[in-house]
Amino acid sequence: MQTKVDTRVAVHSIAGCFLYGAFVGKVVLVRSPRWRVPSWALPLLGGTLVVTVAVLWYTSALWYFNDFKLP
Repeated sequence: MQTKVDTRVAVHSIAGCFLYGAFVGKVVLVRSPRWRVPSWALPLLGGTLVVTVAVLWYTSALWYFNDFKLP
């Protein structure tokens, strides 16, 4: 059985899952003892959150305000 899913919808859904995972990971990382966390982990998760929010914006608001077309 094949379903017809728009690529934009699929990317938006996957990015939403990444957003949740990155947010939970960052909260767990911040709450963990400092001696167990590498110094590069917090900026990496912060950057992941920023990129994921940008992808979510690109696949939702930009699509809507660009007359339902992606540039």
